[in-house]
Amino acid sequence: MSRKKRDVKELGQEIDILDHMLDALVETLEEKGVMTTEEWEQKIKAKIEHVAKTQQSFREVERQE
Repeated sequence: MSRKKRDVKELGQEIDILDHMLDALVETLEEKGVMTTEEWEQKIKAKIEHVAKTQQSFREVERQE
């Protein structure tokens, strides 16, 4: 397997791990009555909208290099 394919595979695995970690965190917050999934999704949406207005995305930075 080429290095690039290996890097992409490893990156995908890391993203999967982060996804599982976030799911577990949201479930824990929900179980403890701290935050609902809906509130979590609203916070994510607001954060994405804010960042889109104020910062460059990773892809934009990558294209400049």
